Amino acid sequence: MTHQFDIEIAERVGVNAAIIYSNIEFWCAKNKANNKNFFDGNYWTYNSVKAWTELFPYFSIKVVRTALEKLEKEEFIQSGNYNKAGYDRTKWYSINVTLGNM
Repeated sequence: MTHQFDIEIAERVGVNAAIIYSNIEFWCAKNKANNKNFFDGNYWTYNSVKAWTELFPYFSIKVVRTALEKLEKEEFIQSGNYNKAGYDRTKWYSINVTLGNM
């Protein structure tokens, strides 16, 4: 598997966050193409932190959490909860389409 990232995003939030951003962007685009996971005007993808570490085995749980926090803080992504079960705390992520150019 190949992982890639946008260097402008990496310059702002680091390579780790840029790699995860690229993955979120891919899945949101795929969901848009398949008209899936559309809530509140955005297409979303979801994963647990543990699942992220399985996708990116070179990242620890702490690295994933930090990267996601940076992406949210800098408003590259937004998070939500669209789980059907109330007890399910899996976070959903969407690309911030209002960000425009960086």
